[in-house]
Amino acid sequence: MLPNLQNEPARLGSNENLLGPSPKALKAIEAWNKRMHIYPVTEDVGLTAKLVAHIGQGLTADQVVLGNGSGDVLGVIMQAYLERGDEVVMATATFALYRRVAASYRATVIEIPNRDDFQIDFDGMVGAITAKTKLIFLCNPNNPTGIIINRAEMQQLLDRIPKHVTVIVDEAYVDFADDPEYPNMMDFINAGYPIIVTRTFSKLYGLASLKAGFGFGNLDRIAPVRAIRQVYESGLMMYHGAAAALEDEAHIVDTLELARTGRAYLYSQFERLGLDYIPTQALFVTLKNLPIPAETIVAEALEQHNVILRDAKVFGMPGHVRVSIGRQEDNERGIAAIESILKKHLG
Repeated sequence: MLPNLQNEPARLGSNENLLGPSPKALKAIEAWNKRMHIYPVTEDVGLTAKLVAHIGQGLTADQVVLGNGSGDVLGVIMQAYLERGDEVVMATATFALYRRVAASYRATVIEIPNRDDFQIDFDGMVGAITAKTKLIFLCNPNNPTGIIINRAEMQQLLDRIPKHVTVIVDEAYVDFADDPEYPNMMDFINAGYPIIVTRTFSKLYGLASLKAGFGFGNLDRIAPVRAIRQVYESGLMMYHGAAAALEDEAHIVDTLELARTGRAYLYSQFERLGLDYIPTQALFVTLKNLPIPAETIVAEALEQHNVILRDAKVFGMPGHVRVSIGRQEDNERGIAAIESILKKHLG
């Protein structure tokens, strides 16, 4: 557990697991910290095998790629697939990394505005596909809205995607989605749809600073990514820590309980304050229809209350504030800051 120090900020801006890292991961890392001078050139200490067993449904090791966080995996995917002049399609309100990295490869980014209910405009996305389209990015649950693409919607979308396009499904927050209609992407991978899924150890397992992530998908779609991925470049600490975290059931249960109770608490407090929010399936809640500018809330929360919130304009949602779900004491500090700022400006 991390100490609750009042001089430290309440970190409600980056969707970190504020319970701290998996204790089993810490033990595994400490056991190997005297071997930092050794290159991990011969093994990934069984991490791939454990991921294959964890995901199941016939997944094989040659369908998995490891990386230094899911952002790194996404970057390698784009390196494998994109050339100057290629096109990628994505929603406007979604994780900003897709846009930034695709542009660095001189690809043309086609953004499709989200619908009025903040859901992805699937018709617009399919209609934007051309012969030059290489990748479509889906974030599920979506960041920063927390909304999911359900099983039926995913099926309908994938049925309309031409075979020359690869669909990237970023599941950074998959573990927090408790909607029974959330899709199991292995069902679609096994059915032959052109999919690569990315996931991270940063959220559920509390290993954000360790930078551990992975991707998996159809053999033909993941093969170009594995071909250019440097072997065992992530390091022994990452391999051992992530492998141990996968088996830390107590930490997983505690984290999911933090998300569940924190979500309910933030909902109740936002309703008490008369604030609108988007119901979430992720580790954050996004405020909408704010009575004062989002920039004011974020700036004054940090400057006057030592609370970090996130202005969602970087994710294509100007005028919205994303509030991460933390420990109860973090959540209470966040609510107190927001309430104080509202009273100051609205009386």
